[in-house]
Amino acid sequence: MKKFFSYFFSFFFILILIIYVFDYSYILRGLKSTYLRFEKSAQVDDSKFFYNDTIKKSNNPFIWPKSVFYNKKPLSKKLKKTLENYKTHSFLVVQNDSIVLEKYWPAWSVQNNKSNSFSMAKSIVSLVVAMAVDDGYINSFNKTVKSVFPEMNFFKKNPNVTIGDLLNMSSGLNWNEKYFNPFNITARSYMTKDLYNLTLSLDFNSEPNKKYIYQSGNTQLASLMLDKILKDSIGVSFSDYVSSNFWNRLGAEEDALWSLDNINGIEKSFCCFHSNAKDFAKIGRLFLKKGFINDSTLIIKDWYFDKIYSSGSSDFYSYGWWKTNYKNNSIFYMRGFLGQFVIVIPKLDLIIVRLGRKDLRNIDNPDLPSIPFEIYVSEIIDNYI
Repeated sequence: MKKFFSYFFSFFFILILIIYVFDYSYILRGLKSTYLRFEKSAQVDDSKFFYNDTIKKSNNPFIWPKSVFYNKKPLSKKLKKTLENYKTHSFLVVQNDSIVLEKYWPAWSVQNNKSNSFSMAKSIVSLVVAMAVDDGYINSFNKTVKSVFPEMNFFKKNPNVTIGDLLNMSSGLNWNEKYFNPFNITARSYMTKDLYNLTLSLDFNSEPNKKYIYQSGNTQLASLMLDKILKDSIGVSFSDYVSSNFWNRLGAEEDALWSLDNINGIEKSFCCFHSNAKDFAKIGRLFLKKGFINDSTLIIKDWYFDKIYSSGSSDFYSYGWWKTNYKNNSIFYMRGFLGQFVIVIPKLDLIIVRLGRKDLRNIDNPDLPSIPFEIYVSEIIDNYI
């Protein structure tokens, strides 16, 4: 027995030593938030494991009115089964600026009603960068990374990567997007305590604006660009700008959280914006109204939405927004790990929000809508609208 414990502690000591020597210490942080609570990956309630910036709620919140049809029609059997099988905690349907359907499942709810957006945050970053263009802090989506971070290692044949290329997932960044490999750059970025230097150490290994490849590092770098530009020009951080110019003007009812890499660190902008279904739906409302928050107040000009509608790096992705269609209805949506969705269908004046703990990605092509997504959309359009 003594030999067993001796071998065990020796093995454990060597393992810890290897982790630190090869700079894998972030894995220990990951163990606490995943495996030690019997999870296989990051979860919607993991803000408690990280430092967070508070994104302040609006001084003049927009309160969703309830439709005359509010919750009058029960969930179809197929929709109810799908929502429950995939551990949904919030499901919200808004049409014509009123809530038509609203359901919550306490068994899978999150503390303080703040659920991790995961990659839905990429759409938020895109909107905020567009806002910074309209506010005059960035000249256009053609602003080059090199003009802000000249020290990065760019592709020699064409070093002119733009912030638009980053938002459009067509930058040529050297990044392999995987979620379940703890040694992968995506996992490292999620758990590291030095995301700033990790991001700026990345290089570009192919020509920009040529090919779509989904890479979380693109969004992270775009937000770092904006953060530096804002601090240099007006002394305001990325989070402060999001609070005052975006979340406040959007009419958010509750404070949101944006997880940081460390105390007084930087935002994990490629993910990790924590909020609730009603406030997430207001982002869909902003998209639906093409930048207007009411009949007379415009906070993002139509050039941005025209770009989303008409162009992009692929048929299904454009500047932080996913695209698909159903029955001749164009669909634009925010998408995050484990099936976080804000779905906007302009033709029907419709917004669908789904937040939860499980999804089933399209096996043939992960960039296409997931199977549950297709059910959420089809069931609502066919049975409730």
